[in-house]
Amino acid sequence: MCSDFHRAESGTELLVRLEGRSSLKEIEPNLFADEDSPVHGDILEFHGPEGTGKTEMLYHLTARCILPRSEGGLEVEVLFIDTDYHFDMLRLVTVLEHRLSQSSEEMIKCCLGRLFLVYCSSSTQLLLTLCSLEAMFCSHPSLCLLIVDSLSAFYWIDRVNGGESVNLQESTLKKCSWLLKKLVNEYHLVLFATTQSIMQRAAASTEGPVAACRRPCGADVDYRPYLCKAWQHMVKHRIVFSRHEDANSTNQFSLVSHHLTSHSLRKRCFIIKESGVEFC
Repeated sequence: MCSDFHRAESGTELLVRLEGRSSLKEIEPNLFADEDSPVHGDILEFHGPEGTGKTEMLYHLTARCILPRSEGGLEVEVLFIDTDYHFDMLRLVTVLEHRLSQSSEEMIKCCLGRLFLVYCSSSTQLLLTLCSLEAMFCSHPSLCLLIVDSLSAFYWIDRVNGGESVNLQESTLKKCSWLLKKLVNEYHLVLFATTQSIMQRAAASTEGPVAACRRPCGADVDYRPYLCKAWQHMVKHRIVFSRHEDANSTNQFSLVSHHLTSHSLRKRCFIIKESGVEFC
């Protein structure tokens, strides 16, 4: 099904390699320390329970990429694969409108022209989609960021379809993981993929955002792996999201950024407004 991945490299592919793609090191200084900023070939996992701001953060980062340089953006293209059917185009447009100094329909269309949106309704469809992307990455040298929201969407369905065999349960996701790694490495991309927590700590914190951000970073890393090892071994940077259980606010969140190579930990708090993510 994916045998064409192993054919000889074409002249177009070679040209894409030699020209290189724009750097995403400055995509969000509040989220990434200088030494841990995403570079070509990096795979980052955004992990956390539902409703902890993962998709909002993706809108924030997508907007940063597709905005023109004159408006503080990176002016690069993004491919967004939505497996949860949660992508809200109007929400992204709202974020863009708040960031543009002079918002107009023409400018919004120009920004959205740098966004490619794909929907997948099963792990098999995701696999077929990934197999078909090679030509797209060759023909779009400014396409720098690949997003999958979420990679864990079909976990329970695949478990049921795989019966009692763990190998069958994980077979399609393993193939998806290998293809993602191959695409990211060969076409010098950065991958952001979300995964949802299926097991959480029994007690949630009720302290405010200021006190929560003062706790040691390690205290908030509630990561319990359950996806296939092929995926776990690929991830270089994991960001764990959580929500403050504050009765006075419903939009205060925190994250712990853990770079698995440098072993650095960084904690940040943020809120979500109509204009998008705002770091505290």
